[in-house]
Formats: sequence, C-alpha cells, structure tokens
Amino acid sequence: MSNNKTYDFAIIGGGIVGLSTALHIQKQNKSVVVLEKEKEPGLHQSGRNSGVIHSGIYYKPNTYKSELSIRGRNLLVEYLALKKIRYRQEGKIVVDNDLDKLTNLLERSKELEMEGVKLVQNEKLLNIEPNSVILNGVFVPQAGVVDYKEVVQAYAHDFQENGGEIKLIEEIKEIENINGLKNVKGVHSSYKCEFLINCAGLFSDEIAKLDGMSPDVKIIPFRGEYYKIRDSKKEILNNMIYPLADPDLPFLGIHLTKTANGDIEAGPNAVLAFSKEGYKWTDINFVDLTKVLTFPGMIKLGKKYFKTGISEMYRSLNKNVFVKEIQKLIKGVDPRDIQQIPSGVRAQAVDKAGNLVDDFLFEEGDSSLHVLNSPSPAATASLAIGESIASKILD
Repeated sequence: MSNNKTYDFAIIGGGIVGLSTALHIQKQNKSVVVLEKEKEPGLHQSGRNSGVIHSGIYYKPNTYKSELSIRGRNLLVEYLALKKIRYRQEGKIVVDNDLDKLTNLLERSKELEMEGVKLVQNEKLLNIEPNSVILNGVFVPQAGVVDYKEVVQAYAHDFQENGGEIKLIEEIKEIENINGLKNVKGVHSSYKCEFLINCAGLFSDEIAKLDGMSPDVKIIPFRGEYYKIRDSKKEILNNMIYPLADPDLPFLGIHLTKTANGDIEAGPNAVLAFSKEGYKWTDINFVDLTKVLTFPGMIKLGKKYFKTGISEMYRSLNKNVFVKEIQKLIKGVDPRDIQQIPSGVRAQAVDKAGNLVDDFLFEEGDSSLHVLNSPSPAATASLAIGESIASKILD
C-alpha cells in the first residue's frame, strides 16, 4: 500500500535521537514522518541503558562528543524541568588510586569550563559516598540520572501533539530515488519524502546500504549486562561511583548508579552480542553473526582486544567475578545481594582497520543523512544531536 502524501522529511528510527531530530525539524514548519519497526518508540538502546545524565568530562575538548554532550546535558535538564520528568542531578565520584590520572581529569574539566569539579580524598570523599573502597576521587556535580523511557515518551508526545506522524511496526525493506524524491518502502506502506534521515541505531549501516551508500564502518552489537543490588542494601550508595575510564577503550567499565527510582544498578559488562538485538547469550542470528565475524575490521579488533574480550565474557558468565568488580568500588555487597536485570545492546561502529569509532559519525547521501555512530552519551546529548542534525540539513 502506498501513502500518497509527500513529506518534507522521513526519519528511520523512533529512538531518542530520531525523535529529537524530528522535534527540531518540525519546529521549522516542516512535515515529518518517523518510521519505527517496533510497536512503540525507544524499545532498544534508548530504553535499555543505565539512565545516566552524562557530565561530558571524559570527552576530548572540541570533538562532536564533547560539544554535543555538554550542550545536550544543559538542554535535557531544562526539558526535564519543563516537562516535570523525575530526575536527580546530584553528581558522581570518579575514583582511582592514581592521583596523577585524577589530576589530569580535573584539568580536563577546566578545559571544558565545567564548574564545581573538585578533587576529594579520604574523609571528604567518604562524606559523599561513605562505602567507597577507593579514597581518591574527583567529584563531578553535573552528572545525574533519569529514566530515558520517560524522555522518549515525552519527545514522541510533543512531536505528535504538533502534528508529527509516527508509523509503528514499519520495518524498512527498500529505498529508491524516484523523480527527485525518496521512496521508502516499509512492510505495510511506502512513504515519499524530499529528504531522508537514518537514525536506525543498530541497523543504521544496513539502512545506509539500502540507500546506495557504502559505509566504511560496520555496526557491531555489544551487549551491556547489568545487575541490580537488592532493595535492603539501597543505603550503601548515594548517587554514583565510577572507576576512571581506560582512555583506549570506549567502554566505561562497571560502575554503580542509583537510578531515578532509587534502585542501585551495577554494570555494564560488554560482550559481543550474537545478534543485532542479542539481549541474551541464547539470542543468536546466524546472518548477523556471519556478517560480523567476516568483517575485516572485526577480525582486527578481535586480535587487538582479545584478552579484554575474554575477560568480559568470563565476567558475563561468572556472577562471582562480577561481584568482585563491584567490591573493588564499594563495601557491603556479596553474591547474594545481586540479581541480573535486562541487558542493553550498544551499536558500536567499527572501521575496516579494526578501530572502535569513538565519536559521532554522520555521512551524507543523495538527499539523505545517515547517523552511523551515535555512542554514549547519545541519550544525554539527544536534544543537541537533533538540533545539530536539523541545522546541518536545513542550512
């Protein structure tokens, strides 16, 4: 069935980035349709994450990641207050035994013009997080928590209230260029538009190929596994404790977060998923897996991070090892205190040389724009990403 209407813009992907982009373009009096393959928006990365409002302190100054993260955080906090969405912004402590590394992080916060970031040690640190094992840290007041499912629902509501259309259960099968328009064929209908934006997350590389692109990257799915600490131990953490991230890896490592509803979560572990939406070890899609394992970049990546990959898999399969990682950060947790909760899958772009693409990656096609890497902190930065995409296209 064909939809006879011609839209100014069609956006593939009803996650947090797709919907933010739709909202920003809609403000310019453009007609926008969002095409989403699931029964509701934000069911994948946007609704399955740690819920952290990222401060932006880790990211190199003058990168997309840094600028979008800091601008996005400010826009997000304003939006949450406006929409009365529950959130907390009480800061986090980044801990490490190496004072030089913490001092470097403090210096970076100054480069990024972040106010209130300070070194805390011993009693000062324990006043913030009384059960921290490591007694050297940097306190970052800009970090917070929110339930991003609520944020996605609010974006979708605002978009539809203003006349935007979201077509659900509409997986995209074909993209054609006909008479200067894009013709996007889904399982139920076809949609004509002047310009196409691909925000398909885990499937963004596949959508780019449907649009005649030959991206130099492949999206590799990495499963992030989380545990919840039982309710009777809710008092052991006030906000967040993060280990200092390894600058050579785009994964932050296991950290502890008290969520917007007061649960304590630990994670994520990061293991290769055997399917684009492989939320469990038993979720295997042989087509997806074959594409990943035969991609030259994945073979190189596997060699480069072989030891890291094996240790992440071992930790995934062994609860006691996971608990030991938690115990490096906080006192008072043993294996009986944790239970596994639903995992998330991260869409990580990898290039042909086997490098994990660390920054946002946009590629322009024929009357199209493809978001080929939208890493953490994409949820925090979503309003800034949408704003940036809209201004890029509308200019």
